[in-house]
Amino acid sequence: MQLQLNYTCDVCEDKFLLDLQNSMKEKKIQCPNCHVIYNFSEDDLMNFNECYTKFVKKMKGAKEKSS
Repeated sequence: MQLQLNYTCDVCEDKFLLDLQNSMKEKKIQCPNCHVIYNFSEDDLMNFNECYTKFVKKMKGAKEKSS
């Protein structure tokens, strides 16, 4: 499963689908519209991974409750 997010660029304000897994691997996001590049530090990646892990656990818990 590929996780994609509807992302809005802070520079041009256009929306695009962000391939989150690929962006994390490359440690950057590049807007396909204006081509600005957002680079991630190791701290950014660790913080994001923590938030993402909590989100996945919460979604799994909600799915189990609804089953």
